[in-house]
Amino acid sequence: MSRTNEPRPSTTAVPQPRPLIVPLTGVVLGMVMFLTAWLAADAPRLGMAMLAIMLGYAAMMHFGQRFESVQILSHDSPLDERHALIQLRALAAAYIAVLGIALIGFLWEIARGAPGAFTLICFVGGVAHLLATMILRRRL
Repeated sequence: MSRTNEPRPSTTAVPQPRPLIVPLTGVVLGMVMFLTAWLAADAPRLGMAMLAIMLGYAAMMHFGQRFESVQILSHDSPLDERHALIQLRALAAAYIAVLGIALIGFLWEIARGAPGAFTLICFVGGVAHLLATMILRRRL
């Protein structure tokens, strides 16, 4: 038997709040880049360009939440196994790109006879990769 006075469950979906930590972090980093470029390097145009890039990123992360690829980027934990695999592959692709540029820069520095920032980046990346491999091998 059903009563007519009882409230019915709502059939409309309640909109989820958009995560704000990623866009706000982008805005803060953009402001830090702008102020650093302007005050430390006396390059306000470069600072404005970096701020504009970060504001664009923050806007994409905030207003692009209806797209699955943006949702994957903005969540702390993966939504499911497929999203975790996408994040893992994207991270690997970014790692390979940075590693390739760092190695090219390292070889260029060595050819000039002046090791510098690329040498440090390759060293830190190599040590971090070795340590992560050893730690994950023991844990998994």
